[in-house]
Amino acid sequence: MSHTQPPAGVLPLTLRDRVAVWRELLDQCGRKPLRKRVHALRVVTLRIQAELEHELAELPSASHQAQAMLRFGKLADKLRQVLGPVRELDVWIGKLQKLRTSLGNTTEYVPRSTRECIRQMERLEDRLRKKRRSAAEKLIAQIAKRRGDLVQVSDEVDQLARDRLHTADTDIVETILKQFADVASRFSAFDEENLHDFRKQIKKVRYLAEIHQDADPICGRIATQVKKVQSAIGEWHDWQVLARTAKHGRYARQVELGELLDSLAGETLEAAIATCHSIKARILDLHAGPPSNGVEGKPPLCSGLLPSTSLRRLA
Repeated sequence: MSHTQPPAGVLPLTLRDRVAVWRELLDQCGRKPLRKRVHALRVVTLRIQAELEHELAELPSASHQAQAMLRFGKLADKLRQVLGPVRELDVWIGKLQKLRTSLGNTTEYVPRSTRECIRQMERLEDRLRKKRRSAAEKLIAQIAKRRGDLVQVSDEVDQLARDRLHTADTDIVETILKQFADVASRFSAFDEENLHDFRKQIKKVRYLAEIHQDADPICGRIATQVKKVQSAIGEWHDWQVLARTAKHGRYARQVELGELLDSLAGETLEAAIATCHSIKARILDLHAGPPSNGVEGKPPLCSGLLPSTSLRRLA
């Protein structure tokens, strides 16, 4: 059965909806992995995994439901391994296109160094497009190879969604905040070495929060904050990878482009670190709740995140 995909940025309401959209996107990417399709399939795969992992913790490991969830998780990991390179190349190509347009979109005199940088950017785009075609072919081949297993395990997850393993999780906000606090405790400071790891570890927090945002608007606010962190880190990471790629091998002489990309990576690194520290403090303040003595003081850092009545409710 064809399931109409929701508009961009809109999350399907139920697990069954998400599974149906996942199946349709899997078929589409198996035929023609366009940029939007690949991104959407990767996101909905991660969200389903986050939801199943959350429910898995409440089940006996030997149960039929738990085993079905584990099977989906293993196949989803393999699917993401081939989705990831395609998605990354799409992002990098898009960034270079915008940057090249911004440099050349002027009626004023363009310096020779800038013109050379644009030429180097075009050559880098060509290299990335070739890699993208190769990565897309691998994705199509992997989907064809594992289609039977993927369809079967999605049927099992759909049945689990029909049975609905649990009632509404009334403690979901506390659960999400604790998960974030657990991750944050492993990152006392942020730097170039650990930012990307932090971004990966908070993905589950964001997806769980998005899944439950209709049940509790606080989850939506948490998801928004975590998404800001991920976006800031992702922006830096993309420029960093592009800078390294531009200076690799026989392209190491592309001095103008390398310097420009290094500069963008440096600027976005500083912005990402500042964003991480700021939002980490906000969410941890929310997790801690108001002062135990009950004395009203200055608004906490997360006051822009939640109304004070919600903070008291979470205490």
